[in-house]
Amino acid sequence: MTVSGFVVHEGRVALHWHRKIGKWLPAGGHIEEGEGPVEAVLREVREEFALEAEVMLIAARVDYRNGGPAQIEPPVAVLEYEPEPGHFHIDLVYFLRALSGYPGVCHDPENPIHWLDAADLASGTWTQEGVERPLAPDVQTLGLEALRQAMMYESAQVSRSA
Repeated sequence: MTVSGFVVHEGRVALHWHRKIGKWLPAGGHIEEGEGPVEAVLREVREEFALEAEVMLIAARVDYRNGGPAQIEPPVAVLEYEPEPGHFHIDLVYFLRALSGYPGVCHDPENPIHWLDAADLASGTWTQEGVERPLAPDVQTLGLEALRQAMMYESAQVSRSA
Protein backbone atom coordinates (compact mmCIF):
# COMPACT_ATOMS: atom_id res chain seq x y z
CA MET A 1 0.00 0.00 0.00
CA THR A 2 1.33 3.39 -0.98
CA VAL A 3 0.16 7.01 -0.88
CA SER A 4 0.67 9.93 -3.24
CA GLY A 5 0.11 13.57 -2.35
CA PHE A 6 -0.55 16.26 -4.94
CA VAL A 7 0.42 19.41 -3.01
CA VAL A 8 -1.09 22.66 -4.26
CA HIS A 9 0.11 26.19 -3.49
CA GLU A 10 -1.03 29.40 -5.17
CA GLY A 11 -2.40 27.72 -8.29
CA ARG A 12 0.49 25.32 -8.82
CA VAL A 13 1.08 21.68 -8.00
CA ALA A 14 4.42 20.19 -6.87
CA LEU A 15 6.08 17.41 -8.88
CA HIS A 16 9.58 15.99 -9.04
CA TRP A 17 11.40 13.73 -11.48
CA HIS A 18 11.66 10.24 -9.96
CA ARG A 19 14.88 8.82 -11.39
CA LYS A 20 14.24 5.19 -10.45
CA ILE A 21 10.79 5.10 -12.03
CA GLY A 22 11.60 7.63 -14.77
CA LYS A 23 8.44 9.71 -14.32
CA TRP A 24 7.19 13.03 -13.01
CA LEU A 25 5.53 12.24 -9.68
CA PRO A 26 4.04 13.92 -6.62
CA ALA A 27 5.44 13.12 -3.18
CA GLY A 28 4.61 9.61 -2.05
CA GLY A 29 5.70 6.25 -0.80
CA HIS A 30 4.81 3.19 1.25
CA ILE A 31 2.49 3.30 4.26
CA GLU A 32 4.58 2.29 7.26
CA GLU A 33 3.50 -0.11 10.00
CA GLY A 34 1.17 1.50 12.52
CA GLU A 35 0.44 4.44 10.22
CA GLY A 36 -2.81 5.42 8.56
CA PRO A 37 -2.91 6.70 4.97
CA VAL A 38 -3.41 10.35 5.94
CA GLU A 39 -0.47 10.20 8.37
CA ALA A 40 1.58 8.50 5.65
CA VAL A 41 0.89 11.10 2.96
CA LEU A 42 1.67 13.98 5.34
CA ARG A 43 4.93 12.25 6.36
CA GLU A 44 5.91 11.59 2.72
CA VAL A 45 5.29 15.23 1.77
CA ARG A 46 7.42 16.32 4.74
CA GLU A 47 10.23 13.84 3.97
CA GLU A 48 10.31 14.23 0.19
CA PHE A 49 9.48 17.93 -0.24
CA ALA A 50 10.18 19.47 3.21
CA LEU A 51 6.66 20.94 3.21
CA GLU A 52 4.02 21.02 5.89
CA ALA A 53 0.63 20.41 4.33
CA GLU A 54 -2.94 19.46 5.09
CA VAL A 55 -5.23 17.08 3.25
CA MET A 56 -8.10 18.90 1.57
CA LEU A 57 -11.31 17.59 3.11
CA ILE A 58 -13.40 17.25 -0.01
CA ALA A 59 -15.37 14.02 0.49
CA ALA A 60 -18.85 13.95 1.97
CA ARG A 61 -19.20 12.45 5.42
CA VAL A 62 -21.88 10.13 6.77
CA ASP A 63 -22.81 11.27 10.26
CA TYR A 64 -23.01 8.41 12.76
CA ARG A 65 -25.78 8.88 15.29
CA ASN A 66 -24.84 6.01 17.62
CA GLY A 67 -21.06 5.84 17.60
CA GLY A 68 -18.99 3.82 15.19
CA PRO A 69 -15.40 3.75 14.04
CA ALA A 70 -13.48 6.94 13.38
CA GLN A 71 -13.60 8.14 9.80
CA ILE A 72 -10.44 9.09 7.97
CA GLU A 73 -10.30 11.22 4.85
CA PRO A 74 -10.83 8.94 1.86
CA PRO A 75 -8.44 9.24 -1.08
CA VAL A 76 -9.56 10.99 -4.25
CA ALA A 77 -8.37 8.01 -6.30
CA VAL A 78 -7.11 4.48 -5.75
CA LEU A 79 -4.62 3.33 -8.37
CA GLU A 80 -3.16 -0.09 -9.08
CA TYR A 81 0.17 -0.17 -10.87
CA GLU A 82 3.34 -2.16 -11.35
CA PRO A 83 6.38 0.11 -10.82
CA GLU A 84 8.69 -2.77 -11.69
CA PRO A 85 8.03 -6.31 -12.92
CA GLY A 86 6.39 -8.46 -10.26
CA HIS A 87 6.00 -5.61 -7.73
CA PHE A 88 2.47 -4.18 -7.45
CA HIS A 89 1.25 -1.12 -5.59
CA ILE A 90 -2.21 -0.05 -4.53
CA ASP A 91 -1.79 3.74 -4.32
CA LEU A 92 -4.13 5.99 -2.33
CA VAL A 93 -4.06 9.48 -3.85
CA TYR A 94 -4.70 12.62 -1.81
CA PHE A 95 -4.91 16.32 -2.64
CA LEU A 96 -3.18 18.63 -0.16
CA ARG A 97 -2.63 22.34 0.48
CA ALA A 98 0.83 23.57 1.41
CA LEU A 99 0.78 25.24 4.82
CA SER A 100 4.46 26.17 5.23
CA GLY A 101 7.88 25.59 3.78
CA TYR A 102 7.11 26.77 0.23
CA PRO A 103 8.83 26.23 -2.21
CA GLY A 104 10.15 23.17 -0.38
CA VAL A 105 13.32 21.18 -0.91
CA CYS A 106 13.29 17.84 -2.69
CA HIS A 107 14.89 14.91 -0.87
CA ASP A 108 16.81 14.28 -4.13
CA PRO A 109 18.88 17.46 -4.66
CA GLU A 110 19.54 16.51 -8.29
CA ASN A 111 15.80 16.57 -9.00
CA PRO A 112 14.28 19.72 -7.49
CA ILE A 113 10.60 20.31 -6.97
CA HIS A 114 8.84 21.92 -9.91
CA TRP A 115 5.60 23.83 -9.33
CA LEU A 116 3.40 23.42 -12.41
CA ASP A 117 0.30 25.45 -13.17
CA ALA A 118 -2.70 24.29 -15.20
CA ALA A 119 -1.16 25.35 -18.53
CA ASP A 120 2.06 23.46 -17.71
CA LEU A 121 0.09 20.33 -16.84
CA ALA A 122 -2.17 20.66 -19.89
CA SER A 123 0.91 20.79 -22.17
CA GLY A 124 1.62 17.16 -21.24
CA THR A 125 5.39 17.58 -20.87
CA TRP A 126 7.90 19.23 -18.56
CA THR A 127 11.63 19.79 -19.03
CA GLN A 128 14.16 17.89 -16.93
CA GLU A 129 17.87 18.52 -17.56
CA GLY A 130 17.06 20.11 -20.91
CA VAL A 131 14.93 17.18 -22.08
CA GLU A 132 11.17 17.40 -22.59
CA ARG A 133 9.73 14.50 -20.61
CA PRO A 134 6.07 13.50 -20.84
CA LEU A 135 3.73 13.66 -17.89
CA ALA A 136 2.01 10.32 -17.28
CA PRO A 137 -1.73 10.60 -18.05
CA ASP A 138 -2.69 9.90 -14.42
CA VAL A 139 -0.24 12.52 -13.07
CA GLN A 140 -1.43 15.09 -15.61
CA THR A 141 -5.14 14.46 -14.96
CA LEU A 142 -4.84 14.21 -11.16
CA GLY A 143 -2.62 17.32 -11.06
CA LEU A 144 -5.23 19.30 -12.99
CA GLU A 145 -7.99 17.98 -10.74
CA ALA A 146 -5.98 18.88 -7.62
CA LEU A 147 -5.75 22.48 -8.89
CA ARG A 148 -9.49 22.56 -9.63
CA GLN A 149 -10.37 21.10 -6.22
CA ALA A 150 -8.01 23.54 -4.47
CA MET A 151 -9.81 26.51 -6.08
CA MET A 152 -13.19 25.15 -4.94
CA TYR A 153 -11.79 24.32 -1.48
CA GLU A 154 -10.35 27.82 -1.04
CA SER A 155 -13.60 29.37 -2.20
CA ALA A 156 -15.59 27.28 0.29
CA GLN A 157 -13.18 28.22 3.11
CA VAL A 158 -13.59 31.94 2.32
CA SER A 159 -17.39 31.74 2.22
CA ARG A 160 -17.45 29.82 5.55
CA SER A 161 -15.36 32.51 7.25
CA ALA A 162 -17.47 35.37 5.85
